Amino acid sequence: MRIVANEKSISRRAKVGTIASFASMGLLAVALVLSFSRSPSLLMMQVGLLGAVFVGLLLSFAGGYYSERFAGPAAHYERVREALKGLDKRYTLLQYVLPVPHVLLGPDGMTVIVAKSQAGTITYKEGRWTHRQRGKIFRQLAGQEAVGLPELDVERQVKRLKRALEKRLPEVEVPVRGIVLFVHPEAKLEVEDPPVPTFYFRGKKLKAWLRGPGAGKSLPEEVRKRIEEQLVAPLAHSGATLE
Repeated sequence: MRIVANEKSISRRAKVGTIASFASMGLLAVALVLSFSRSPSLLMMQVGLLGAVFVGLLLSFAGGYYSERFAGPAAHYERVREALKGLDKRYTLLQYVLPVPHVLLGPDGMTVIVAKSQAGTITYKEGRWTHRQRGKIFRQLAGQEAVGLPELDVERQVKRLKRALEKRLPEVEVPVRGIVLFVHPEAKLEVEDPPVPTFYFRGKKLKAWLRGPGAGKSLPEEVRKRIEEQLVAPLAHSGATLE
């Protein structure tokens, strides 16, 4: 499998997450000091305290958001690569070079991969998603997104990619579909007939699905050639890293 990725953007966002997280801890520490301060101006002390807490919480949320996606054990770009490792050169993974983060170009079209970072037990049963995790509320306050409705996330990203393809390749019809991939090492899936194909990043189920039940009709050679010439090659030469 080939990988075309905007490594500079990935590295920059990982740094933003780290810096924001440390800055939030610093501001919250300042807020703690202010709370014990005997300032002659009670009003100024209260304003400073509230300001430090507010900005600290915002930075904590931003730091958690970026760290969750670009650093640590559930970094999306790394776990998506791990899930697809072993696919042959008919597949190209495009990361952070299109309007959606992760797109797999295969023999039968494009697959949008929506990465989810939640740890704990994720369940889909009788038409409902549930998520059980220790300290979930505190983790969400620190920037962890809720499971929500993954099928809607997939639908939004698929539409976004289709619009981009219509602009870049108006004369070529490219099949686009989407899947959900849970990427946290401590995630556990218990799903029954989910509304969208759903996988855990470890193991071979995703690759087996791509080669088997999820495989569609192969693209005509001319269509594949146009995609490579007009989409993949320009992206690879626009500053993105090609592996």
